[in-house]
Amino acid sequence: MAALLGIGVALLLGIGMRIAAAAGALLTVLMWTAVLPPATNPFMDDHLVYAAVLVLLALLGAGTTWGLGRRWAATPLVRRNTWLT
Repeated sequence: MAALLGIGVALLLGIGMRIAAAAGALLTVLMWTAVLPPATNPFMDDHLVYAAVLVLLALLGAGTTWGLGRRWAATPLVRRNTWLT
């Protein structure tokens, strides 16, 4: 639950979008695999749609457009460690 809270806060603020989106997509896919075999359509499950949306948000750089991503990227910590963007 703490991981979900951290991912949600990072996504809402727009900081660390790549890491948060990758972790969120991984967690939603793991939640999808926890209920295999699915009772409904396995290819159009909401968990898979959420994972695809998270990947799309990371690829489009939504944190810099709608969040604090530009300010986050300008901090000295992120400049030294570019993987934090």
